[in-house]
Amino acid sequence: MKRALTAFAALVLSTPALAGSYRVVLQPVNGKMLVGHAGVQAVDDKSAATHVRLISPGNQVMQRGTVRVLVRNLSAKPFEFGPNDVKLQLADGTELKPTSLQKFEKGAALIQREMGHAAAVDMQIKNSLSSYAQQSGGSTSIDSMQSGPGGSISAPAANVQDIERRSDESDLPGAKTMDALYQLLLPEAVGPNQVWGGYYVFDMPKAVFDRKADQPLIVIVRTGSEVHRFAATLHWK
Repeated sequence: MKRALTAFAALVLSTPALAGSYRVVLQPVNGKMLVGHAGVQAVDDKSAATHVRLISPGNQVMQRGTVRVLVRNLSAKPFEFGPNDVKLQLADGTELKPTSLQKFEKGAALIQREMGHAAAVDMQIKNSLSSYAQQSGGSTSIDSMQSGPGGSISAPAANVQDIERRSDESDLPGAKTMDALYQLLLPEAVGPNQVWGGYYVFDMPKAVFDRKADQPLIVIVRTGSEVHRFAATLHWK
């Protein structure tokens, strides 16, 4: 989970470092708020039909920012939930619009291509190691010798199979970024007693960023016929 969050932050915040930045700071709901490590905040709004949790990961908001929204359907009727059901609006009416999913999809296609190439290269290396072991008299171990009292002492053999450590997708270049992409909030039907959610990524308008001051923010989450409102601040730091 920590690795995925790190990858997501790198994906969203892949912008040049600036002198200052914003953060989304939540306000307690009914006097309650969960606070975690590194500025993570979470608040809940619950009705008879749905339970909504809004999470601010505490990341810097520069050209882009993110909040995470999780919903649980407590009713007997399913509803659709996705990025179109989330809205971030400043006090002056300015909407922090979602980043186009096409940008992430293009990046995902490139990353998947590179991961496939890396997997092919990895397999070639394994095959080469196996072939080398066979040409060396059929032995599948590489012995290292160490001098010591009483003559030479053979150290424990290192098997080629150990060197040919099986590559999992998580070891391939780009895997962490793909992990992050899979956590984006996408449209999905939420059935009774089901949970759905993900990261809502929004663009920061240059005019808003240039204000360099705290700005009241409202996060609106729609779940079927219900509307949940969360008060927050776009905090300049």
